[in-house]
Amino acid sequence: MIHETNYSIRTFHTDGFGHVNNSRHLELLEEARWQYAESIGLVKKLADRNLGFIIIDLRIRFRNPVFEGDQVKVKTCLKTLGTASGEVEQLMYKNGESKVALRSLFHFVLIDRESGDSIPIDGEIRELLTGVMEL
Repeated sequence: MIHETNYSIRTFHTDGFGHVNNSRHLELLEEARWQYAESIGLVKKLADRNLGFIIIDLRIRFRNPVFEGDQVKVKTCLKTLGTASGEVEQLMYKNGESKVALRSLFHFVLIDRESGDSIPIDGEIRELLTGVMEL
């Protein structure tokens, strides 16, 4: 399943160079991941079991600058799922999918929020994620 999140880039998203700063890109991508997780029911399942996902590695390839007034669309999908980690891919398109602004890959692990320990991705959560993974 691919989830789409749309943004209008505002003045506060931009820096002194007039484009969206890399730290703002991270915020936009994070919000899109949360919307994706909510849309598939993952946020509730995690909360019910006091679990969470944390990012352990990220890669972003910036391809085209994004400026104030641009309309961007972030497409988010789960690309890989192992026994203890997975990978989410996000593509940001600007102005009607005409140009890819960035491509990102986020590696995550599942943790027990009480202990902070990484735990296997299994049971209902694995079932849910397997059902939405893009191959």
